[in-house]
Amino acid sequence: MSEARRTAPVRTDKTDAPASDDYDVVVVGGGASGLAAAVFTARYGLDTVVLDRGVSAIRRCYAVENYPGFLGIDPESFLSLARGHVRYEGGEVVDRHVRRVEREDGAFRVRTDGDDGDEGAALRADYVVAATAYDADYLAGLRDGEFHGEGDHPVDADEATGRTDVDGLYVAGWLSGDPHQVVISAGHGARVAKSLVRDHRVNEEGFWEEVAQFWDWCVEEGTYGGEDWEAHVGEWVDERIPEDRDLDEDRIAAVRRAIKEERRDIQTTAAERAERLRDARALLDEVVSEGIPEPASPDAE
Repeated sequence: MSEARRTAPVRTDKTDAPASDDYDVVVVGGGASGLAAAVFTARYGLDTVVLDRGVSAIRRCYAVENYPGFLGIDPESFLSLARGHVRYEGGEVVDRHVRRVEREDGAFRVRTDGDDGDEGAALRADYVVAATAYDADYLAGLRDGEFHGEGDHPVDADEATGRTDVDGLYVAGWLSGDPHQVVISAGHGARVAKSLVRDHRVNEEGFWEEVAQFWDWCVEEGTYGGEDWEAHVGEWVDERIPEDRDLDEDRIAAVRRAIKEERRDIQTTAAERAERLRDARALLDEVVSEGIPEPASPDAE
C-alpha cells in the first residue's frame, strides 16, 4: 500500500495540472467508478492520476439516496469526499479533458487539453482506466481505429473485470455496460482496480494467477504472526503452485515473502487507527465547511 496517505493533506479540490508526465495508472473520468478505482490503485502504491473535466453523470441526480450510509447527500459533496479520499491515498485528481488515448512502445500516451485549450503534453501510463459515463471517443484511435467506434456505448470489455483486448486498458462503470447506479459504479470501479492490480502482480511482480489476488483491508495489530502463521502462509502458497508450470524456486520464495509482508502490513496499531479516523473526520469537516446544504425547515415558507 502507498505510504503517501500518511502525510498527504486532506484536500477535495482538483489541481490544474498533473505533477508528472509519467504514471502507472491514468483514470479518465472523475465520477463514482473512476474515483473508486483510483482509491484502490493508489492504496496499492501505483502512481495514479484521475483526469476529470466535464460533467459527471452523478450531477444529474438531485441527491444520492440509495448509497449505503447516506440517507441523502448532494452529488457535489459526494464527489468532494471521494476526491479527498483519492488525494489522501496519494493519488492526484486533475482538471483536464482527455482528447485521445494512443498505444505505442508498450505504453499509453494520454493526450489532454493544455491550459489554453490547445492540445497539451501527453502523459505516459502503463495502465488506463476508462471511467467516463457517456463519451469514449478518446479511445477510437486504438488498434488502428478498430477497437471502438466514435459515438458507441458501451465499450467492448469484460463486464466483471473491466479488461479489454488492448493490454493495460480497462473500462469501469456505466461505460462497461453496468447498470447506471452510483453504488454499482463505485463497486465496479473498485473491482476493476483489483483486476488491474492482480494483472500488474502477475506481469510485473512475479506472482502467478493462483496467488495474485490482493486483499485491501486492515486488521488489528497481532492478527498475523508467529511460527504457525508463517508456516500456514507458506503452505497456502505451496498449495497453489500450478503443476503445469515450472516455476523457479527463487520466484516461489520471493512470493512467499511478499505475501507474508503484505499480511503484516495490513495490521494497524491503535494509534494508527485513531489517526486515520481523525483524518476521516477532517475530510468530512472540510466538505461540510465548503457547503453541504443545510436541510430546509418543514415550516419554511
